[in-house]
Amino acid sequence: MPKNTFQRPRPVARTNNVPRHGAPLPIKKTEARKVPQPKQSPAPLPSLEALLAKSPGH
Repeated sequence: MPKNTFQRPRPVARTNNVPRHGAPLPIKKTEARKVPQPKQSPAPLPSLEALLAKSPGH
């Protein structure tokens, strides 16, 4: 509620740019800066032959 009881709430600014079905949502500018930095992989995986050579029981 506004402090002044006779004050009316501000009218809602209506725009027609509503995301439609299937349309991607627009990215905020702060999120757009974070996207281009992919996470580094922790370590490369060893080759399949090296893993099979270490497997016990065979």
